Amino acid sequence: MSIVNKVKSLGARATMGDDDVRALLVNDHDEAKEYASQMCDAKQARQRVAALARLKPALTAHSRAEERVVYGALLSIRADAEARVVTQEGFVEHGMVDELLAKLDATDASTEIWQAHAKVCKELLEHHIDEEQTEIFADLGDNFSRDELALMGERFLQEKANVLRALAAGNDVAMARAPAKPRKKAARKAVRPGKSKAHTRRVGPTRPARKVAARKPATRRQS
Repeated sequence: MSIVNKVKSLGARATMGDDDVRALLVNDHDEAKEYASQMCDAKQARQRVAALARLKPALTAHSRAEERVVYGALLSIRADAEARVVTQEGFVEHGMVDELLAKLDATDASTEIWQAHAKVCKELLEHHIDEEQTEIFADLGDNFSRDELALMGERFLQEKANVLRALAAGNDVAMARAPAKPRKKAARKAVRPGKSKAHTRRVGPTRPARKVAARKPATRRQS
C-alpha cells in the first residue's frame, strides 16, 4: 500500500464534497462494516440472520454499481499496469465476498462453520475497503475533475438503486457482474468464411498488367 496514496486519500477526504463518488463509497463502506460487525458479534442465530439480511443486499448493490461506474471508468483511462492490477483485485475481492455471502445464506446460522464464514467475510471486507480507500481513491483524484467525480457519484447512486429494485423484485439480472476489463476492438479484419489466410489478398505494389494478344475471330469453313 503506497504511503503517497494514503496521504492523497486522507487529504481528499478532508476536502471532497458530499456528492463526490468517494464520499458516497465511504458511506456505503461504513454501513457494510457495521452490518458485518453485527453479524459476527451476534450471539443468537436469529440475530445473525437479521444482520446478514441487511448486509447482503446493501453490499451486492454497492459492489455492482461500483464495478460498472467506478472500476469501469478507471480501467478505461489507465495505462500503468500496476495501477490496473489494483482495480482488477477489486473485481476478484468482490467475487470472493459474493461467494461468502451465498455460503452464509445457505448455512445454518447456529453452527460454528457459519461463524467461521462470517469472520472471514468481515476480515476480507475490511481489507478490501482499506485498500480501496487508499489506492482507488487516490487514482480517482489523480484522473478525474471535481465535476467528473460528482457526475460519477450521480451515476453510482442510479446504478445502486436499479440493483436494489431488481433484488426486491427477485430479479437476478441486475446482479450480474460487470466484465473485469473493457472489450477491445479486433486488430485484424476477419477472414471471410471458406477463405484461409493463405488466400487473402496481399497489399503492396501492383504489377503492370500483362498484355494479352488479341485473338483473331475464327473463319467459317466453306462448304
